[in-house]
Amino acid sequence: MLQDRVTALKFDGYMLEPIKIDNGIGQGDLLSMGIYQYYNADLLDIPKEKGKSAMAYVDNLVMITTADIFPEAHEKLWSMMTRVGGVTDWSTRHNSPLEYSKLTLVDFAHSCSSKKREPLRLPQIKVHLLESTKYLGVIFDQNLEWKEQHACAIGKGTAWAMQIRRLARPMWGLTLGNARRLYISVAIPRIFYVLDVWCAPPYNNDLRQRGMVKVTGQLATIQKAGALVITGGMCTSAADMLDAITFLLLAPILADKWCHRAAVCLAMLLKEHPLHRIVQNKRSGKIMHHKSPLNSLLAAYRHDPKKMEKIPVVQRDPMLQGKLPFTISIAISRDDSISEAENASEAVQIFTDGSAINGKVGVAAILTRRGNPPHALHLYLGPKKEHMVYEAELVGILLGMHLVSTEKHGSTSFVIGVDNQAAIRAYQSALRKPGHHLARETLWLANQIQKRRQKGNYKLTMHWTARHEGITGNEQVDCEAKRAAEGLTSEKRTLPTYLRKSLLINPAAVKRAHHESTLKKWKREWKGTVRGQRAERLDGTTPSRKFLNAISHKELSCINAS
Repeated sequence: MLQDRVTALKFDGYMLEPIKIDNGIGQGDLLSMGIYQYYNADLLDIPKEKGKSAMAYVDNLVMITTADIFPEAHEKLWSMMTRVGGVTDWSTRHNSPLEYSKLTLVDFAHSCSSKKREPLRLPQIKVHLLESTKYLGVIFDQNLEWKEQHACAIGKGTAWAMQIRRLARPMWGLTLGNARRLYISVAIPRIFYVLDVWCAPPYNNDLRQRGMVKVTGQLATIQKAGALVITGGMCTSAADMLDAITFLLLAPILADKWCHRAAVCLAMLLKEHPLHRIVQNKRSGKIMHHKSPLNSLLAAYRHDPKKMEKIPVVQRDPMLQGKLPFTISIAISRDDSISEAENASEAVQIFTDGSAINGKVGVAAILTRRGNPPHALHLYLGPKKEHMVYEAELVGILLGMHLVSTEKHGSTSFVIGVDNQAAIRAYQSALRKPGHHLARETLWLANQIQKRRQKGNYKLTMHWTARHEGITGNEQVDCEAKRAAEGLTSEKRTLPTYLRKSLLINPAAVKRAHHESTLKKWKREWKGTVRGQRAERLDGTTPSRKFLNAISHKELSCINAS
């Protein structure tokens, strides 16, 4: 029970009298989402026998049973609801009355099944059967054919296309570019919400297209409606032409992109996740009959989870953000950066750089000290479809930190020059993005160096050095980075321990490579069509944004309206 807690409701600027709260969680409480996970955790422990399970998201609870016949499954549900320690008992002990009118019952079976379905009789209420129900925004039907969810998605797309049409009027509405941006950022995410669950990824074999062909065809109709809104074209315009001039990915390609993104997220799951073992199982993508959406994803996109980078659930300690074992200096302008590099007073200067050439990514770091020859380290990361230049910049900083650690006369001042501001600012973030495992390793190494040399005159600064501005060390490391991108790697014993084995695949690079490959395929197929060949005579860049940018300005809209 709660004590000394009140809440107040506010409507149109008028606030009601405070209402005392003696139970539950106050509306608008920022901690309510996290606290509720502990509050209803006991409900997930109710299923303890084989054929019983449960899942929950905040206050949305699902009790699941499996059996050969529905009466047996209902008996298991009745037991979980009414037995001592069951759902009803939990409701009484936690002073949380159940809203029995909101209970739904769905008996899932194959569409060919003729098994008899009956309602569930609880002591408090008779729960009638439903053919479908909505859970977390997805409509589950009793045969898991997703027809109602398909209709819901199509309805959302139609409604959003009509809403955007009202905003894109020629006289006073949005420009065409802004209408396209609104459609991509608002309408498409709502239409394709959890697409990987209710739509199998479209793919081709030697004979015919496979996957949800009918659904993608319906989505293409919605896509055409959105393209008509953006361009203001005629209803008789060809759908592929509209997509090309508005640079909207074709519906099958867009569905493929969303499904691929979900597959990459599955490959990134940590071992604590319930789906980790299923994804790790090599046989999960080879099931021939009764495939689940998860099996379809794993079969269509074969990413090795063991080689994919994992993003930690727990972010960096907020108390440690800003408390770095080195100083960060980012100049306001390029001229200031050049001036800082030329007037640097540090005894040891280190420059790092990452490079991508011919689809390959490499990185280099060079240490220079007055009176000594420069010392360089190189590392070839791998193909561009698995790694990014941003990741290479973080590897370069780690190589630079390793050079600081192995320098014999280390009780002096060091400066590391990096030509990527995003890589430097990463150390002030929560470190929960692709590639940030390298930043965490760099911070660990920097802390170790600081502990060893805290009694001396050790000082470390990380500078932003503008690239291609004639800074000697920066130009030199740029050439070395290109050599590394061609395949040059230093001996393993000279590299940091963390970099002596192959780096994990960057999920952001995988997504980008897939997007680029599908985009090339679309352009190749478009230019092979009759309309594409005709359009190429007028504009050889289609599909692109060139046409849309040419007609997307306020003055032209006013001329058309007049």
